[in-house]
Amino acid sequence: MDMLITILRGVLTLLYNPLLYLLIAAVFLVGWQRVRRERRSFGIKVYGILNTVLALIGPSFLLGAIGSVVLIGLGVALPAGLVVLVTVWTLLFMLTGQLRCVSPMLSFGAAAVFAAFMPSVHTGIAVIDRWAAEIRDASLFDFGIAFAVAALMEAAAVLLWGDRQTSPRLINSKRGKKVGAHEANRLWIAPIFFLIPATGAIHEAGWWPLSDGTVFGLCALPVAIGYQQFITHSLPKKAVQRSGLWLLATAIVVTAWTAVGYFFRPDLCVAAAGAVALLSRLALIVWHAHEQNSKPLYFVDRGDGLRVVGIIPNTPAEKMGIQPGEIVQKVNGKPVRSEADFYYALQENATYCRLEVVDAADEVRFVKGTIFENDPHKIGLLFLEPSRRVKEKAN
Repeated sequence: MDMLITILRGVLTLLYNPLLYLLIAAVFLVGWQRVRRERRSFGIKVYGILNTVLALIGPSFLLGAIGSVVLIGLGVALPAGLVVLVTVWTLLFMLTGQLRCVSPMLSFGAAAVFAAFMPSVHTGIAVIDRWAAEIRDASLFDFGIAFAVAALMEAAAVLLWGDRQTSPRLINSKRGKKVGAHEANRLWIAPIFFLIPATGAIHEAGWWPLSDGTVFGLCALPVAIGYQQFITHSLPKKAVQRSGLWLLATAIVVTAWTAVGYFFRPDLCVAAAGAVALLSRLALIVWHAHEQNSKPLYFVDRGDGLRVVGIIPNTPAEKMGIQPGEIVQKVNGKPVRSEADFYYALQENATYCRLEVVDAADEVRFVKGTIFENDPHKIGLLFLEPSRRVKEKAN
């Protein structure tokens, strides 16, 4: 019964953390902004708000479950002061309004550096003074393990799911021409559970090798894993995978510094890990901006057909296997150079179409499939030109 009560209390620490509800609101806001941008470009949404939210739930709980098993299995114990410190840094980075800044590497990294060099604080406010004392007296090696786990969770999230449901849009190039782009906007909320020093909690925890006490409770923290990348120079999957590998390398370095802290000055080693994570994550943001401004645009009109910028899910285009970035050159044997040409050629056959497509390797292939008899416009292709829906609204 005591164990069950302890677990329930751990769940409650997640539910009464205001950060959780701010992050949930942020997820819905990101979905709403995405729908608004896609309607502005194409006159139609690719994924709805609910689709965007539901796609995040599975990965979030999976990451949280794995992280929790590792932390509890190793007996990592963090005092309330460190939990509050990470929460505060997360909130501060959220104030930037940029998902790219809502990162465990930034929030845990800043907390690690702050905790390692935190001076003695006496505010006269009992709860703040208690948190400050807990931070100064905490095992930074335990915090380093939690930091490494959070960093690995971030890298895994981007590598495994960062390229899912990227948002297509049309933008103006520096020369004023319409070009295509994709934006990866993701915010996973991974609930991780760990031990917290407490009275009358888990008395059986004393055997854990990295614990420095025998009585613990459970605590939970919603780890915010945000990812944002505006992609104009390549296919979204390739760009996101490169970023994921960057984050994985950073997470490995963070883990290595934490491991060194087991043998030598954990405060300095964890602070070094925090500095590395901060610099690497900020460097990734700079690198993304450099690629966007200096590399050639990918989704451009080559003059030999219609460039596909996006695919609407659950449509004939998706079933035919057409991919973003490919070029539709012919429809039912007729060359097409505009969206009007495309839909006119589709009407040659009311229920069936055959497309000649140039793929990413510049190889020609043929795809075929059925279309909606009464509305060929529902084929599900988003092209590199303002669609008829946008033009109708403009007029």
